[in-house]
Amino acid sequence: MSDPVNTRSFQNNTPEAVKVSVEVKPGESIKAFRPRIFKNFDFTMVFHANNRDLVRNKKLSDDEKSLLFSLLIYLDYDQYVKDESAMFFNVKRVAELLGWSRQRAGRVLDGLCSHSKRLLAYTKIGREKYYMLNPHFIFRGDTSSMDTAIKLFEQSAIDNAESDVLGDGS
Repeated sequence: MSDPVNTRSFQNNTPEAVKVSVEVKPGESIKAFRPRIFKNFDFTMVFHANNRDLVRNKKLSDDEKSLLFSLLIYLDYDQYVKDESAMFFNVKRVAELLGWSRQRAGRVLDGLCSHSKRLLAYTKIGREKYYMLNPHFIFRGDTSSMDTAIKLFEQSAIDNAESDVLGDGS
């Protein structure tokens, strides 16, 4: 006679109870199925060491800290900052979100894009800049796509620097 095994890994799709036999080899154990607690939650990774270094050495302004913290909830899986309707953030949208003037929002965004901080990069379409967060500091998505996100960010940052040197950036 065998001992009954209680496990939640067997799913009974019938309206009646079903007995299940499980063969367990000597030395093996059966663990009850435990669903992943965070299965349906959405995660954003914040890299502690990189952010600690940034805070200690770069000394972000209060406006920059406020903007970064506010943008976290709008970070999409492609590292771009978008609102609920999947519209990319530009200076105007950031100013609206934080209740700032466009000039203040633009100044803070430019500071976060600066070569010394490189927390943001942007894609320019027409006269508008659309911002993405540096995945070395804050990343949303599956780690298997992180290398691609880093490459896209790096290329965008290079393009931004070249544009600024040529006088195309504003």
